[in-house]
This record gives sequence, structure tokens and C-alpha cells, in this order.
Amino acid sequence: MKLVKYPAEILTREMPNFDFTNPSIDPKELEKNMIDFMCANRGLGLAANQVGIETKMFVMGDPKDPSSGKGFFNPTIVETSENSMDLSEGCLSFPNIFVKIKRPTAIKARWQNSEGQWEEGIFENYDCKCFLHEFDHLCGITFNNRVSQLKWALAIKKSGNRK
Repeated sequence: MKLVKYPAEILTREMPNFDFTNPSIDPKELEKNMIDFMCANRGLGLAANQVGIETKMFVMGDPKDPSSGKGFFNPTIVETSENSMDLSEGCLSFPNIFVKIKRPTAIKARWQNSEGQWEEGIFENYDCKCFLHEFDHLCGITFNNRVSQLKWALAIKKSGNRK
């Protein structure tokens, strides 16, 4: 696997659903490889399109504990809380850039696991932020789209990058 960095076109397109009836890649193998890659790069989440795979799937977990990693195939947001919070976010596809983004404090989501079975859960606070960040990737939205141009310019300046 190789990390795709912004402004690669694959990061700006909505991804197609993962097809469990005719998978182009083994879902369990994809989940394991993406968790390993995420942890090796010290990420908290990783979307399939960030490694060049065109499908609606991402992983989340603690990079210090690969067993905590979990794959989310074909995720959907069922409900979002009215309360929101500003938390700093980074992204493997935007090295060394961190910016505060306002997101809901909780969501209820549905997704398929690597066996194709539907699951549902509630994500709060930092887990919610991470889920929504990775979900955005699958919709072709990168975190620079979630802040003003001024806020983004300041984040780039602070990072030392020239993007």
C-alpha cells in the first residue's frame, strides 16, 4: 500500500459501495492490511481512497494497539447530535497540517463489517470526529473543505508546508 497525498484526484471523488456479492478484493484482507498500514503510519483512521483503493471503506483504531482497529464498509450516518465541538484534526494525506474543525459531538451510524453483516453504533467525542473525518474521505470531502480559506492558510503556515 502507498499513501495518496492531496491534491490527488481520488481524494476528491465519492467512492462506490463495496460489493460483497462480487468483491474486487478480499474484505478481511483489506481490513487487516489497512489497519496495519494505519498503525505503521501512526494514524487514527484511514480511508481506502487514501491508499488508492476505490471503495467505500475505512478503518479506525488506536495506532499503538492494532487489535483495536476495525473496518467500516459502506458506512452511513443515521443521526447526528445537535451539540458540536471544535477539535484539532490531522490527516495522513496532508502531512503535518492540523486544524480545528467543528463537528457534532455524537453520531449514530450503520456500516457493514468485513463479513458483510450490518452493524450499528454510537460514536462520541474524538471517535465521532474520527468517524466523520474518514466518512468525509469516502464522500470526496477533504478536511480543508471544512474550514475557511483563512483558517486553512494559517494551518499551512504553521505546518511549514507550502501547499
